[in-house]
Amino acid sequence: MYVILDKNLNRVGMLDANGGFGSCPFWGDEINIQIADQDSDVTLDDQSESFNTVDPHANTKNWNHTMPSIYVPYGYPESEEIVQGAHLAYQDNTNNHWYVMRLTDIKDVIDPSGTHYKSCVGVNLAIWDLIHTKLDDLSDPMANCEDAFKALLAKTSWTVGSVDNTGGTAAITFSKSENAQAKLQTLCQIYDCEVDAYIEFDSAGQPTTKVIDIMHELGVDDGTPVNYGDELISMERLSTDTNLFTRLYPYNSKGDGIEDVNDGIPYVENETANDEYSTRIVGVDGPKYLEGAITSKSIENHGALRDWAKGVLNKFDHPRINYSIQIGSDFTAGLGDHIRIKDMEMLPKAAVDARVIQKTFSQADPAQDQVIVGEFATVKVVTPNLISQLQDQLNSKIESLLEDIKTGKKVATVDLITPSGTTWSEDEKQKIIDVQVFVDSTNVTSYLSAAAFRWTKTNQTSGVHDSVWETKHESDGYEVVLDNGDVGTVTCHIEGDYIKDEAELTLAFDNTLIWSQKRVDAQADFWGDKTRSAGQFIWVDETNDQVIASSAYVGSQQSPGSVTDTEFVRYDMNAKIIDAVVVQGGGHGSSFGCHLVNGVPEIWTNIKDLDNKNAYVGKFTWQPNKIISLDKGVTRVCTLPGTRRIAVDFDNEWMVATNMAGNIDVAKISDCEGGDWVSTYTMKMQDFGVKPLPSGVTNDGTYNTSQSNDISFPYVVFNSGVGAIEPRLVTCINVVTHSMVFQRTNVASEFGSDLLDQTHDFEPETVALYLHDTVPTLLQGFNYEKNENGIIYLYRGLWKTTLTVRDDSGDAVNYLESDDDVIDDSEGGDVQ
Repeated sequence: MYVILDKNLNRVGMLDANGGFGSCPFWGDEINIQIADQDSDVTLDDQSESFNTVDPHANTKNWNHTMPSIYVPYGYPESEEIVQGAHLAYQDNTNNHWYVMRLTDIKDVIDPSGTHYKSCVGVNLAIWDLIHTKLDDLSDPMANCEDAFKALLAKTSWTVGSVDNTGGTAAITFSKSENAQAKLQTLCQIYDCEVDAYIEFDSAGQPTTKVIDIMHELGVDDGTPVNYGDELISMERLSTDTNLFTRLYPYNSKGDGIEDVNDGIPYVENETANDEYSTRIVGVDGPKYLEGAITSKSIENHGALRDWAKGVLNKFDHPRINYSIQIGSDFTAGLGDHIRIKDMEMLPKAAVDARVIQKTFSQADPAQDQVIVGEFATVKVVTPNLISQLQDQLNSKIESLLEDIKTGKKVATVDLITPSGTTWSEDEKQKIIDVQVFVDSTNVTSYLSAAAFRWTKTNQTSGVHDSVWETKHESDGYEVVLDNGDVGTVTCHIEGDYIKDEAELTLAFDNTLIWSQKRVDAQADFWGDKTRSAGQFIWVDETNDQVIASSAYVGSQQSPGSVTDTEFVRYDMNAKIIDAVVVQGGGHGSSFGCHLVNGVPEIWTNIKDLDNKNAYVGKFTWQPNKIISLDKGVTRVCTLPGTRRIAVDFDNEWMVATNMAGNIDVAKISDCEGGDWVSTYTMKMQDFGVKPLPSGVTNDGTYNTSQSNDISFPYVVFNSGVGAIEPRLVTCINVVTHSMVFQRTNVASEFGSDLLDQTHDFEPETVALYLHDTVPTLLQGFNYEKNENGIIYLYRGLWKTTLTVRDDSGDAVNYLESDDDVIDDSEGGDVQ
């Protein structure tokens, strides 16, 4: 939740991600806050004098607090308050401080679906104020920390709050050419301190004081542990000795050394470290010292220079160890907090005392939260999938990883995921447990046969196996469904004999054109409006010789206001129009679900009410040449959290909803028919190497504009790409195991030699899975161009591509009494 404040910091509204009463919804928010930069290492060339600095990373102190993004829809009274000069306030749950973010950039956007919204960027109000404050000339040779910051803030409305007088005194100078924010960063380094800028409010919600705390260390040190197998999901330890020195020659700015105060010796050294880390031939030569030189910019006294050099040597006389750590989503830490990271199984054992130096978090999507800790290591909340490579990179990596498992060079690890939790409620009849199998950080679950998963359940007290339960679930593969009353400790072992060389689905290259329409041949509909040839999504029923295509409708039957309408047009297989339905509020038309009910098409799609405020899943039976809308021909199924692109698997009774930001939500139809969308599986396209194009960003070729999606549970497929610069990606994932099944970059030449290449129009539109047909296929539709006798024509067409479903039927579940062939097992989970 965010409180909207006007330019005078008066409360004028509220933003609520859930769209609560009296508030405006929002999405895509991100807050970044830091007390230090994340650097890979510190080199000797960077060294200069610092005052009473005991923190090895004090010279990288850098306070920042920004809001890179938040999106607010039109149509709410509160959204009208999002104007230049507005602010957003939020409360941090780790310290209860209220932070106020000044909105510095506000863009008004209309996305391809016709949604109007504001895209905003913000920064902590203190940073905004200090950037716009010029300093007066000042010189103080003996300033303490509190005096320095009070002088810095003298011309602002911010006051110094709590102060730790760390760092003793220092010589400081202010110049009229400097702004207060830049100088604040300098003071943080000089005094080795950290700042926290927040606003205090009274009981009536009115601001009273702008406060900046200056502390030696923010956060708490309460000994919070992060243990492997519990909060700690994974850890990578990297040791580097690139900047390892055991002897340093110090000089001051005049070039003087320390011989006169160091018994004629021009250096300081660590003999013990040199014996451990230097290279030599035993019995031939002595240990070679690892030498470097450092220069202080301000220390003139030779004795102080020597002492400073000893302190610097302590930072560089050993290999630097960086930790990359993943922690569970239930673990929280505040900025500056100390945490202990322990793994007694790592060799040597790891016991790290680290501090949180950066945080990124989102109220709308907490799965994006992450913190940076310790010696510049990234700690990410565990997300359902860790694959970030494109398929061409992934294939070679998977091949290598699978070979390493088979030969024993690597060990797979198993994660158990419980989408519905582990504690039974009175009305719950079943619970799901899913398995993810990783090698290093790559999810390889799609390459395991169902026979590879060996499920066990034991009594929580005695450890005795439930053989009846285990026999019942021996063929369940990567997912088991527990009945109410299944109490015990559930584990899953992985049998190495059932690792496959192919994923569970494989996409062929036999692209066959089954339907096409030339733009100049587009026909008029029942109302005399010319139908659009650049269709968004197409459903095919070859058995009954019919095709239904959707697109945004602009014609004589448009609804009033800003809501976007959809026209569904039915054609025969020769692209001749049969009839059409206009759905007012139906949107852009990307993706819908369709099946035959008593021989008549029934369509499920995204729809908005005509005031363009709320989005729903709606369904309707085909009504030839009719104008319909929500509650007037279209039946509500459930609400949606904003505009989504809907697809439905009627055979397995699942739905998928995606949006332009990359969110993927999968829900059971039965869970949603109560009125609200209830996700069972959630993930993001970004988890699979796809980067949706942010609103207002010019594409440099690294982003992917989202198009359509479909579901044939447990598989979801989605495509992306538009314009000459973007790759035309099609991606298939398994939503249960959160693993990529396949990904391909489509090129025009694979779909016909007469199609013009990527520099012309070759835009992905339709993508659909037909796994229940006699021959499983992927359906892909493109708007494309052809050169016909020197004239370029625009078409839309549909291609079928064969999908091979891996045959695991010959894999017998015949486990050995010995577990020698088990490559790893899960930690297990208690179900109560």
